[in-house]
Amino acid sequence: MADRQKLNILYTNIGRGHPFYLDGICEEIQRNHSDKIDINISNVFDLSSGLSLSLWKLIRFMYHRGSQGGLIGKIYSAIRKNKKIASYGFIEKILARGIRDYLEKNRHPTLVAHPMLIPMISDLTDVYYQHGELAVPDMVIVNGARKIFVPSVEAKDSFCQKGINENNITVTGLCIENKLKENAARMYETRLARLNANADLVGAFFSSGAEPIGHVKKIIKMLLSLEKNDQKAIVFCEAGGRLEKDVRSKIGAEIIDPLDAKDNIMTYFNNSHILMVSYIDREEEGRYTEILFEYFDYFVSPSHERTNWALGLGVPMFILHQLIGPFSPINKEILINNEVAKEILDDKAADNFAKKLKQLSNSGDLIRMAKKGFGKYPLDGFGQICDLLKGLLSNVR
Repeated sequence: MADRQKLNILYTNIGRGHPFYLDGICEEIQRNHSDKIDINISNVFDLSSGLSLSLWKLIRFMYHRGSQGGLIGKIYSAIRKNKKIASYGFIEKILARGIRDYLEKNRHPTLVAHPMLIPMISDLTDVYYQHGELAVPDMVIVNGARKIFVPSVEAKDSFCQKGINENNITVTGLCIENKLKENAARMYETRLARLNANADLVGAFFSSGAEPIGHVKKIIKMLLSLEKNDQKAIVFCEAGGRLEKDVRSKIGAEIIDPLDAKDNIMTYFNNSHILMVSYIDREEEGRYTEILFEYFDYFVSPSHERTNWALGLGVPMFILHQLIGPFSPINKEILINNEVAKEILDDKAADNFAKKLKQLSNSGDLIRMAKKGFGKYPLDGFGQICDLLKGLLSNVR
């Protein structure tokens, strides 16, 4: 029997973006490499206790509250703007306690998707950093990772220009959900046919994990605009979150079970132009998204990890403002420069969304956005990373 390799996968479990990328790796390994690689999945909250756990919880609290504006938002923005991820000072040493205790007993190569973990553990074991975003803000430039996986040549160039050795960086293509990648061409062709036919369009709406007040407000205004103009949308809401509460109270939405609606979703639109999907966790959100994705003609989202859909799958995107965090503004520029997205800058744009959408449809702009985005970058990032990991792990002794 061939030797089995061991890999630690370490989550921060704050927000959606960084954990999403690790989710895809875990799924890919379990699907195609389980005969070669054993994975130990852990997260910083389960590994920490005492003061260390309290600090991680504070970071998570600041993430959720910092996106809402106000005094906490200003403090959070200032911290993120000025914080050097590569630093490893007193606070980081406290945060690292439980993690380091775990790795002392499990000194296997470790995959992370958040750069702040790299200086905490790189002296204990080989660290692989999965950088899934096209954007490369200064905060992610951290030495210490044996290998950095990036989605594009442009991202690699950004790392190199900021001082990272190019031999430590590998371009993998976009990290796209497996079922979306596998059906990308078929779904693109049917989407393009609907856009060309000037048919009734279906938009998909997403907030970020923190559900910023400004984003939720714009989504509600856009949905109301569509509803008043007999246009269709599906809005994805975390159960019990701000967006779900506002959709329930302000929109005449039909609440659907994607498993039931998959094959006859248009009949649900006979009852309401706005459909709501409620999910309880990241895994459920991903499963429901994959089920309904073939119906998406465009989507509305902050410019975070779903940016990859616009630049790989050919789904026109509308970017929610305000732009929060270091990744969003850079991703926005990449999207706009590639002409695959439009911006929802303010409440007025949200109020007039249905009219603007119709104009873009009639002018052929939505078709052009889809064509410019489909296959802009390779789609098999998760598969490529796992193949690379298998090779790297085989050399570990």
